[in-house]
Amino acid sequence: MSIGEVPKVHMPSKQIRQWRLTIGHRRKIVNQVCQVKNRIRAILKGHGFVKAACSGSWWNRSNIAWMDSLVQQEQITCEQLWRMNLADMLEELQLLDNQLKRITKYLDDYLDTKAGGRLLMSIPGVGPRTAEAVLAYTDDIRRFGRGNQYCAYFGLTPKLDESGQIRKLGHISKQGPSIVRWLVVEGAWRAIRKSPAFKAFYERVMAGQKDRKKIALIAVARKLLSIMRAMQISGELFNERLVCASCCLDEVKKSA
Repeated sequence: MSIGEVPKVHMPSKQIRQWRLTIGHRRKIVNQVCQVKNRIRAILKGHGFVKAACSGSWWNRSNIAWMDSLVQQEQITCEQLWRMNLADMLEELQLLDNQLKRITKYLDDYLDTKAGGRLLMSIPGVGPRTAEAVLAYTDDIRRFGRGNQYCAYFGLTPKLDESGQIRKLGHISKQGPSIVRWLVVEGAWRAIRKSPAFKAFYERVMAGQKDRKKIALIAVARKLLSIMRAMQISGELFNERLVCASCCLDEVKKSA
C-alpha cells in the first residue's frame, strides 16, 4: 500500500460464482421448507391435533395423506377456515419440495464432476452439501499457504483483542461465507460420532468440562478444515491413523 499498489483479490470464475449462488439458493429453499412445516404444525396443534395420525415423522407419506384428508371437504364453514390456510400451506410445501429435489439433483450431478468431492466425502461425517460448499468457496486451494489462513478465511479462528501489553483471544471472527462455517460445524458434530480420532480430540479439548463443549466443537471444526486443505493439496483420501497422529501432535505442541 505504501508504494501505491492495491492488494490482489482473488476473483473466482463465472462458473464458480454460479455454483456458489446455487448452493446459497438451495439453502434458502431448505429454510423456507422449515418455516412452512413449522407453520403447518402450529395450525394443527392450535386446533387440537397435538400428534400426527400415523406413527413416525410428521412428514412421511401417511401423515401427509392424513393432512390432505383434513382439507378435502366440500364445504368449509367460518369456524373451519383454518383448513383453507392448511391447504395453501400444503400446496406451498409440495412446491418447495419439488424445487428442492430439482436443485439437489443438479448439485449432486455437478459435484460428481469434481474430483475433490469424492476426496472430501471420504471423511466420516462429511456429506455432499458440506463438500460442495467447501470446494466452491475454496476455488483454488493454492491461494491458501497455511492451515490457519484457510481456517481464518471461513471465520473459524479467534479474534485477537490487543491493548498495550494485554493480548487476549476472543470468540471466532465469523468472517467469510457463513454457509460454509455452518456446514463445517454440522460436519464436525457428525465426525465426532463417526470417527474415533475426532471423538478423542473433542474429548481432550473439552477436558471433562461440560461448559467447554462449544469450544471443543469449534476446535474440531477447525481441525476438520485443516485436514480438508491437506487432502486437497495431497489428493489422498481420509486416513484415520494420520488424523489421530496429527491430533496427538497438536496436543504435544500445546503442552511444550
